[in-house]
Amino acid sequence: MISKKMSQGLIGLVIFSGLFLLIFGGDSSNEISGGIAVVSRGDLPINLTERGTLTTRNATRIRSEVRGRRRIEWMVDEGSQVKEGDLIVELEKTEVQRRIDQLENELIAEETSLNSARNDLKIQEDRNQTNLEKAQLSLEVAQVELEKLKQGDIPRRERELELAIERAESELERSEGLWKDMPTMLEKGFVTSDQFEQERIKLKERREALVTAKQNKTLYNSYEKPLSLKQKESSVSESTRSLEMETRGAETAIANLVLRVSQFERRLGESQEELEREKSNLSKMSVYSTASGIVFYGNPDRPWDRDEVRVGGDTYFNHVLLTIPDPSEMAVLIKIHEADIDKVKVGMAAEIRSDVNKTKIYKGEVTKIDSVANAGDRRWGDRVRRFSVEIQLRGSELSLKPGTSAEVVINTGNLENVLHVPIQAVHAESGSFFCYVRSGGKPVKRGVKVGRSNESFLEITEGLSEGDKVLLYKPDETESTSEEKAPMGTTAMISPKISPKILPKIFTGSQR
Repeated sequence: MISKKMSQGLIGLVIFSGLFLLIFGGDSSNEISGGIAVVSRGDLPINLTERGTLTTRNATRIRSEVRGRRRIEWMVDEGSQVKEGDLIVELEKTEVQRRIDQLENELIAEETSLNSARNDLKIQEDRNQTNLEKAQLSLEVAQVELEKLKQGDIPRRERELELAIERAESELERSEGLWKDMPTMLEKGFVTSDQFEQERIKLKERREALVTAKQNKTLYNSYEKPLSLKQKESSVSESTRSLEMETRGAETAIANLVLRVSQFERRLGESQEELEREKSNLSKMSVYSTASGIVFYGNPDRPWDRDEVRVGGDTYFNHVLLTIPDPSEMAVLIKIHEADIDKVKVGMAAEIRSDVNKTKIYKGEVTKIDSVANAGDRRWGDRVRRFSVEIQLRGSELSLKPGTSAEVVINTGNLENVLHVPIQAVHAESGSFFCYVRSGGKPVKRGVKVGRSNESFLEITEGLSEGDKVLLYKPDETESTSEEKAPMGTTAMISPKISPKILPKIFTGSQR
């Protein structure tokens, strides 16, 4: 149902539309003169008009391959024709070149430090080998001396002490035997007093010699032998500890030097990698075209980023600097209201008019319709769902600029051999539709049934006949002398094919 307020508001629009039709003309099948149109029968094309954005289905996007943010120093002019291999962008190189020079100087110093560390490591390895060999020799000598003491010196010394005791005992026994006969021999005069005294002293000496020999054995077994064993065993232990300490010290010294060498190697490797990276960045700061065609700044799919692409602006890794579209693969992306999407099919013909060149009309066809609708922007109260539709343009050389706006008219079908009038001739009131028919010199209000429409004409299914003359405006009450009864069920006379949301379009020819 259309409200009374909307019906009243349509009066001004109808008058304006009638003037527009008078000035710019309409369908040649309807004769229009002096604000009056003749009801005609013929074919009525049904079109759907939407606005969208031109894009390219196949484009070469020139991206920045340099790490970090860089300033754009020079760019080829937008719209220029370039060939593959042409220089198209220059990024600011001063900072990178300065860093390369600094890294090359650092590399020389790091290589010198690394060589010095490697020499220190080799010297330490040789020193460790010498010290370990000495410590190992000392241990072996101590072990041999201990074994020599146990297996040779001690048994030999023990045998010497035993022999000394036996010799002392034998000599003492012989002296005692001689001494026993000495008094008799002295009385008989066989020996002199001096000889007698000498023999007595010799006996005493040999008794002392036996005591001394036994004491020597006791002292050796109690003190000298244990002390010698302890000294030799201590030497072995000390040499063992020295060898272990030398081994650990050698390992620690080598580990420290190996760590130092690895640190210098890592620093050198990192500097070399950074140098190679900076050299690669330097080579990538001169950007060459990888395709032939007309260049456009930025990425057409992200028009809000286009202002950043300019001389003096900054760019970053993977940022699209330029786009070279394939002129044979252009398309327009539009969004269709959910109430109209069923009218659009893949393969339907379309006409495209670019905002850049409104005088030229391009042909195209629907190539893709999204199966899922996009929700409206609820921040602005838009809750209407729309489907994205792609229209491919026909032609091999399309002089169009991606990212600009365009108007698309899709032919969704044709009504064949139907009565139709200009949409300005149909009025709405309290849910009914009517026209003012010129009859007998004065307009007569007549109810009608309506069908589908395009942007200029409306199908009449009941209430008018071919040749009737209808007004393109709503006359004053004094001018209209009579009113014919509207056909039955006028309030439900809207064709089932017409969605309530397009009623304003029926009477104004406007789009959402």
